[in-house]
Amino acid sequence: MTILAQLRNANADFTFLTADGSVAVQYSRRTTPFTMPHGHSHITHELYYLFTGERDYFIRDRTHRVRAGDFVFIEKGELHRTLDTGAPEHERAVFYFTDRLLEGLPPALRAQSGVVRLPEAQRARGEMLAWELVAESAENRPGRDGMIEAMLKQIVLLVFRAAAEKRAASGKRAEPAAPTPLHRMMSEAAAYVGEHYAEPLTLAEVAEKFFISPYYLSRKFKECTGFGFHEYVQLVRVREAKRLLVDTDWKMIEIAERTGFGQVATFHRLFKRVAGCSPLQYRKRHRGADPRA
Repeated sequence: MTILAQLRNANADFTFLTADGSVAVQYSRRTTPFTMPHGHSHITHELYYLFTGERDYFIRDRTHRVRAGDFVFIEKGELHRTLDTGAPEHERAVFYFTDRLLEGLPPALRAQSGVVRLPEAQRARGEMLAWELVAESAENRPGRDGMIEAMLKQIVLLVFRAAAEKRAASGKRAEPAAPTPLHRMMSEAAAYVGEHYAEPLTLAEVAEKFFISPYYLSRKFKECTGFGFHEYVQLVRVREAKRLLVDTDWKMIEIAERTGFGQVATFHRLFKRVAGCSPLQYRKRHRGADPRA
């Protein structure tokens, strides 16, 4: 039995990390309902490929319907979460990588977070490369890390080229259609949070903006995005705080105020709960360093 056949027969997760921590490979085949337990962002880029099944993928402030044959690219630091669509059986691979893999790429070829479907002529090639990369990760052969990096770069180039060509053909970045009108409304609510996170935000205030009840917003926001409303507000604020901690020399009190946390003590407590370390530790760990996560 081949290594791929062994993996596909197992209803379990497989994970591999290169020795230097710059690339990670995950493979899963699931037959029961699964929704990512925690929405998150991370300091590596993510490339997701769905071999079989159907998923909803919430990225930043928008829900995308992902079908077999789709790639999903997530830029580092982007808030995201996958959700069940009612058809639980699916098979996917996720590849995480640092900026090093993108060195030398022209700016015009850099993709933005979202769903990318390769042109018809390239789809079989993309899927074959994804399978080969999973198989290479599962076998302990000489030169495995170098082969994984080379193969992943080829997949990334295929995906980025397809995204760039689609952008050029349409003249602008095409916005994906929401799966349902309800998803569209909840995406608009999430976008409102993304624009106003620095202000005091309440469930009642946002519900009033969309002419719905707070109870309805709370229930449907969770259903469509996978996040509780208050959880999402905190995650957006932490995401922006992470960026400011790395990109600026601002003091903690200023970052707390600029990201809507208000009091420094509140900022420290909620940041540590989400990020797993204090804001100062995060700044020291990630400023000027090559990400390894």
